[in-house]
Amino acid sequence: MYTLTVSIAAVASSFMLPFSASSLINNTNVTPRDNKPVVTVAQAAYKPTDQQEKVQAAKPVEAAAPAPVVVTVQPGDYLAKIAEAHGTTIERLYAANTEVSDPNVIYPNQQLRIPTADEELAPRPLPQPVVVAPVQQTTRTSAASQAPSAATAVADGSVWDQLARCESGGNWAINTGNGYYGGLQFSLSSWRGVGGTGYPHQASREEQIARGEMLRARGGWGHWPSCSAKLGLR
Repeated sequence: MYTLTVSIAAVASSFMLPFSASSLINNTNVTPRDNKPVVTVAQAAYKPTDQQEKVQAAKPVEAAAPAPVVVTVQPGDYLAKIAEAHGTTIERLYAANTEVSDPNVIYPNQQLRIPTADEELAPRPLPQPVVVAPVQQTTRTSAASQAPSAATAVADGSVWDQLARCESGGNWAINTGNGYYGGLQFSLSSWRGVGGTGYPHQASREEQIARGEMLRARGGWGHWPSCSAKLGLR
């Protein structure tokens, strides 16, 4: 009975294998005769460790930019009101919406973008409001026809006095520190938007009513939503 002994080296040499016996035994990288790298079984079966997976998972992911806040103008809205409701200023809101040519004129269903607090905006100076004084008649007419419509509203004052009683108890010089001033409770931005100077509560009753008329002409009674509704004005 004969025993056949064959070495691995002899087999590799007989079949012209492109690697050495030692590389097969040690499971190291094999270099074929054409010098091209070969992926070993150990390399193909490689799996990352838990620590490596944690490092890969911890890589920071860039956060998506927040979607812009866009509001739709409702009846009775005005720029100062929208700015105040969204924690910004009329100047920044006007600068962010370049399609608005006059900050005192916006329309229902118009879309306005609210700028973010840290957004850099190109400055847009607010246009200076023009206050037109009523034209005085020079011809001799009756006393009733001599008074222009704005002066009639100031002199009569029935609607505005009722509104002032609802808004401020009829105190035209009131300033409680809540950000609203005078008999008609103007905000400072609304007051200056219709050409007022200083503070509303420092102006006369007649001037406050005249500015109130201008404000109502631009945005309706919605500038005084609660009291105008109570008085049946809208």
